[in-house]
Amino acid sequence: MVQPITDYPQFFTGAKQAIAEVDALKTEEANLKEEEKKLSNSLESEEKALKDSIDLTIKKRMSEVVSTYDSELSKGHDELKKAQAKREKAKTLGIKARIKEETASLCNENRELKSSVKTAFSKQKVPAFCRTRLYYALYFPHVLAEWLIVVLYILIFFMLIPFLIYHFGFPKHQTLTLVLIYAVDILVFGGIYIAIGNATKNKHMDMLKQGQSTLDQITANEKKIRAITVGIQRDKSEDKYNLASYDDEIAHINQRLADATMKKQDALNTFNTVTKNIIADELTGNAKPRLDQLKSDHDGMVKKLQDVSADRQQKTLSLSDQYEAYLGKENMNNEKIDALAEIMSHGTVSNLTEAIDELNRKEDI
Repeated sequence: MVQPITDYPQFFTGAKQAIAEVDALKTEEANLKEEEKKLSNSLESEEKALKDSIDLTIKKRMSEVVSTYDSELSKGHDELKKAQAKREKAKTLGIKARIKEETASLCNENRELKSSVKTAFSKQKVPAFCRTRLYYALYFPHVLAEWLIVVLYILIFFMLIPFLIYHFGFPKHQTLTLVLIYAVDILVFGGIYIAIGNATKNKHMDMLKQGQSTLDQITANEKKIRAITVGIQRDKSEDKYNLASYDDEIAHINQRLADATMKKQDALNTFNTVTKNIIADELTGNAKPRLDQLKSDHDGMVKKLQDVSADRQQKTLSLSDQYEAYLGKENMNNEKIDALAEIMSHGTVSNLTEAIDELNRKEDI
């Protein structure tokens, strides 16, 4: 219940004292808020540092676990590649040996045929070039490949060479020149071809026919050799190559890799479910004394701030009820309260309202 003012000097003194108390509490409250903020920031910083340390340590330890297993797995894969390469090499050698074995009779026969032809030609003094496939292709063609060689010979010596001579050797391109070049070319290369044919066929026809027969036999044998080689290379069965020891080694390495992969997965599962929790608990335990102290200091500061804030609020409300209601918010400072006290002491006014009006009039002047 609001009481009338009976003692103005005491009222003014009480108002100034109440204002001073509220101002002091406001200052203390502001200081406590600043201290609470610093403690809160320190606590948050410590908690973040702990979290970062836990995350970094867990990540590092997991990386080390993975690196160890990956290193061993990498070594295992290298061993597997080497074992597979050795097996492939052994298979290749086995295929070559099998080809050599299964074509040995045909290869021997071809060597004997070539040797016999060489001996016979030497005895009859037949030029060595007459034993070549090119010679028989040009002078005794009877299969498609040999006819193609004849066509190629004609294209090169009777078309391409004359054209190149005409194109690069004679800047002034004239038809007569081209005709003459072709005529000379035909005479030269055609003459050489005919001369060689006459010189060999007329003297050694029987031996050349015998050589052709032998060459055909060699060609037939070579086709058989190629057929046998292709058949062996396409054969899916590997039983003839003694690869069991390599297969056992590869199977052993694959099993080791499978075991290591499973152990790696188990290790990661254990790390994720157990180990990382232990790491986190250890780091948290190490940081606990410091965190507990910061939390205790912060909680104490919060409690002190709450008490000061409550006291400041109570005194602010009391100031408002006991003094601000009479003086007005604009007059709630020591300078104006002293001015009002002086006006009241002169006795020119009878109450506080008149004193405030008098003060306002003086300020307006």
